[in-house]
Amino acid sequence: MAQADAVDRSEMTWVTTYAEVDQLLKSPAFVPSLHLRSSAPLLEHTLMTLGVDDHLARRRTEVVMFSRAQLSEYELHIVAPTLRASLEHALTAAGAAAKVDILQLMRHALLRVTAHIVGLDDVDSPGRAEELRVLAEAFGEAASAEWAREGQAEIVARSLRARDRFDAEFFLPSLQRRTAILAEQIGTETVPNDLLTILLSAHDGWDADLLAREIIFFIVASSNTTTHSAPHVLHDLLTWFEDHPGDRARCGELSFLQRAVSESLRLHPTVPALLRMAREDVTLPSGRSFVKGEHIACDLSRSNVDPDVFGPTAHVYDPHRELTRRVPFYGQAFGGGSHTCLGRPVAVGAGNGSIGRPDAPAGVLVRLLEELFRFDPRLDPLDPPVLRDDTAAVRYERFPITLTRRTE
Repeated sequence: MAQADAVDRSEMTWVTTYAEVDQLLKSPAFVPSLHLRSSAPLLEHTLMTLGVDDHLARRRTEVVMFSRAQLSEYELHIVAPTLRASLEHALTAAGAAAKVDILQLMRHALLRVTAHIVGLDDVDSPGRAEELRVLAEAFGEAASAEWAREGQAEIVARSLRARDRFDAEFFLPSLQRRTAILAEQIGTETVPNDLLTILLSAHDGWDADLLAREIIFFIVASSNTTTHSAPHVLHDLLTWFEDHPGDRARCGELSFLQRAVSESLRLHPTVPALLRMAREDVTLPSGRSFVKGEHIACDLSRSNVDPDVFGPTAHVYDPHRELTRRVPFYGQAFGGGSHTCLGRPVAVGAGNGSIGRPDAPAGVLVRLLEELFRFDPRLDPLDPPVLRDDTAAVRYERFPITLTRRTE
């Protein structure tokens, strides 16, 4: 698909009600256009830029990475142990109390699971993990360049320079190893179960550039966006506990934590809007019409607080909020229809608080809260969180918290 025409967001048609956003996201007459705009040089031709038929075909290939068994593996054997080790290390180094930055903590933990998911080798050492973190941040900034207040072109150019380093240091060595394994089944080495191997097996006509683009897209989706959600999730819950101290005793309940995460994601979507372009003239069931080529912004910051759906307190954080069964607790934070984000179960599991077992997939943001509340996390009034001012997306620059070992 060709790159979308450059259209100022102020000239787009903004859709703000939950019902119309839902109808638009589920209609095959609209195609996602975010990565066909500023970030196209990095992410064009990836999963979220495809039309319905091509998208569904590729999605069927990739969805096997998110089976229940795989999700449990990611959470329980990679993310949770990494988070716990990082927290223990911080407390051991500092003594009885320590200060950590949630953004840094999540980036390092999620990069390990991301590398495992997409198929990047040799990321276990701190030095290599730090190298990948720097590159992943450049990719994440480019993916969100649409929302940058200035310097969009330089942000994308920086990501392309990072892409060159990524190819040489991580992607091409991993690609060569998997190509050899699939071609010769060398030795007794088990075929890796990751995105890169799956794509090589299913799409032997793909060139290295397209493979790398898809891998980078998943790095952004599984690491960068979840990292930016983590501070909001913790801040909302800590604030809730201040006003509802009785609920603090529930900080070890996975079902409660999952509902808490979903409510925060509803109020703090990772981007202000999902961008779409009409492929044809279309009229929604609501009666609203769009013409072919029209650019639309699905305003998540407003649709996710629509009082007709979420009630008169829609703007207020409430992990006990009751909704109809047809409305996800996280609202439209992960999109909708055929282009619903594949990473939703990684971030928040089912998102509805129906976890029956401690080893069931709950979501990495839920596991973050579970690990943090082992150490009584608190905001430091002398060192408060700092929001970024260089983007229209509401994101933190830093989010320090204090941790203390709890006595039983």
